[in-house]
Amino acid sequence: MATLVQGFVKLLVGSGTTTVTFKSIPGVTNLNGGGASENRIDATDFDTTPGTREYINGPREPSPFTADLHYQQGDTEQEALFTAHANNTELPFKVAFGTGAQAKQITFRAVPNLTLSAQVDGKTMYALSLSPVAMPTREALSAGA
Repeated sequence: MATLVQGFVKLLVGSGTTTVTFKSIPGVTNLNGGGASENRIDATDFDTTPGTREYINGPREPSPFTADLHYQQGDTEQEALFTAHANNTELPFKVAFGTGAQAKQITFRAVPNLTLSAQVDGKTMYALSLSPVAMPTREALSAGA
């Protein structure tokens, strides 16, 4: 059965050094990413069946998360993204989805990259790109998320 995304998925940004507190980033209209690149190392040798190749698993790169968000002037969480973007600073992020005991979270660290998009008869929007510095972790949603 399909699940309606609205109210089910949230993108959160963390703040604090000793204890990280996550707060929802307002205005997010879509979120994509979180996979990893396929990275195979060719291990074909003289014993490989003719006309085929053999591979071994290699290191994979985490794929970036991308999102679009409505700009909300003066919002604390959005301003934290702009500050980190300007200073090339990593922030902790969390994608929370689901409810109850089955709820999950994906956590990672990234430097936010923001690109403005504004049309004369539309909303002020930003495209957000988050390239994780290490492979994201998917686990049960922690309390208080």
